[in-house]
Amino acid sequence: AYTSNYSEGLRISPDGREEIQKQTVSYGFAPLIGLNLTFNDMWGGNLTGSAKYSTKTSYDLGVATRNISESFQKDINFTASFSKSGFEIPLFGVSLKNDIEISLSYTSGRNSIVIYEMDDFVEEGKPQDGTTRTTIEPRIKYVISSKVTLSLFYKSTTVVPEGAARIPETSTSEAGLDVHISIQ
Repeated sequence: AYTSNYSEGLRISPDGREEIQKQTVSYGFAPLIGLNLTFNDMWGGNLTGSAKYSTKTSYDLGVATRNISESFQKDINFTASFSKSGFEIPLFGVSLKNDIEISLSYTSGRNSIVIYEMDDFVEEGKPQDGTTRTTIEPRIKYVISSKVTLSLFYKSTTVVPEGAARIPETSTSEAGLDVHISIQ
């Protein structure tokens, strides 16, 4: 889907004239390219996957500062999951019909800001701020019964600064076990 927007910030002077203070033009594709895949009956279950690439660009003109600010974002997302229903695994001496879902998610997003000064114009502009954020998350969900569900997950996120960003490079990892028990 393509979206675009134009907006103005106006100021009315004491003599009643409208003065443009700020103009913004933005456009983007969400997604620019997307692909969804579904494979039925693979290894006794269902395999699905998707990939998406999105972009968004925005230009802000500040009349008072005489600068144009360009903001750029791009996102890449990949997901894949495999689910299988109705198989038996004996647990604590009881054999129930179980479901399992294994998924993997990858996301990479980049944003950057470049300033173009109209008094001292440089075609490349002056990079201001920017980051690249990458997240990887594998997850296993196991449904023992309609009342008990277990999920095991790991999530790794890395943020890398670029341009004149003042944040340090960071990396975080999370892991956990979710247990849901429904009591009625």
